[in-house]
Amino acid sequence: MCMVTFDWGENDAKKKFVNFDEIKKLCWVVVEITDYCNFRCKWCFANSWLNKNPEHMRFGDLKKLIHFLSDSGVKQITLSGGEPTLYPHLRDAIKEARKHDMIVHMNTNGFLLTEKLARELHSLGLSQVQITVDSLNPKKHETVRGVKGSWARAIKALINAKKTGMTAACQTVLTKENEGEVLDIFRFARKLGIQRCRVWDMTPSEGCSIENQKLMPSDYMSTLKRLCRYAELSGARNVESGDPLFNAHIKTKLNVTGGFCVAAAGLYTTISHRGDVYFCATIRKPLYNIFKVIPSTVDFNLFHRKKVVEYIRTLKIPSYCMKCPFIHKCMSGCYTRREFMWDDVDYCCKFIPAASKESIYKKTLPSTA
Repeated sequence: MCMVTFDWGENDAKKKFVNFDEIKKLCWVVVEITDYCNFRCKWCFANSWLNKNPEHMRFGDLKKLIHFLSDSGVKQITLSGGEPTLYPHLRDAIKEARKHDMIVHMNTNGFLLTEKLARELHSLGLSQVQITVDSLNPKKHETVRGVKGSWARAIKALINAKKTGMTAACQTVLTKENEGEVLDIFRFARKLGIQRCRVWDMTPSEGCSIENQKLMPSDYMSTLKRLCRYAELSGARNVESGDPLFNAHIKTKLNVTGGFCVAAAGLYTTISHRGDVYFCATIRKPLYNIFKVIPSTVDFNLFHRKKVVEYIRTLKIPSYCMKCPFIHKCMSGCYTRREFMWDDVDYCCKFIPAASKESIYKKTLPSTA
């Protein structure tokens, strides 16, 4: 996942990178425990709110999955969706993961995360929540989210999480409409005492996001540079990057954790409520189904790595990339941005000639008129 996260405090998120350095196996899994959702986000790659028959992962299956992943060496699980606070077995899911000594995080829109619920989930072992703030203008945020009152609830949820002792991560999906104010979002979050601030670009892959390509940020890398500079000046301790272009484009005095595609490296994967395993959350083409693997005696890590390599080999490396001196750093960029945008070219890369990028853009991108 091409997220870039700035840390002003200590947290347990870095442990997955430490574990990966030691064992070079899958260490982090995002599990979409439900595809129920109470929001209508414009950039939703899962199209959760359009599902006519939303489903939850059966808790028996989730319990079996957690046991299997733990035995395979996975150290962190992030509960996601849909909206995980709508999952009827959320408390049991956290307890089960902690029973297997996993670090447990949760992606949530925050709408239902009251202080009471936050305290209860933290007491069960949830150590971090990440909540998206799309704008400091409540109406802009609510236009993206499709729910009135969602901005105030998101801010309150961040405060609730921090009060309990959890790590609160304020994240922003960068679009053309908010890239100019994301630095102010960071400043606002820091005034609230939020320990982590995160951005990731709106990648037009599947679902609603492919229909809203006009929202894509115009200069993602320049925005990252500004955020890095702010983080350096405001005392941040670390930047955790899952964007493969980061090390090739960004110079920072901050300690950098990651800086590569965690999916391609084999550190991370996403699993849907039905057990479909995705290369990345934004590429909704199943590599295989985990529940068809669990009963077997196959070496899961070797099996998963084989499937990842098979997928990567289906994507050609652009000629532009082969001539670039930074190819060894970024390995041709983000696979989602390459597959769904400019004919296997990562549109965020600054080293691709503008004229070439423009011609590819006109040739392959469907009209948004």
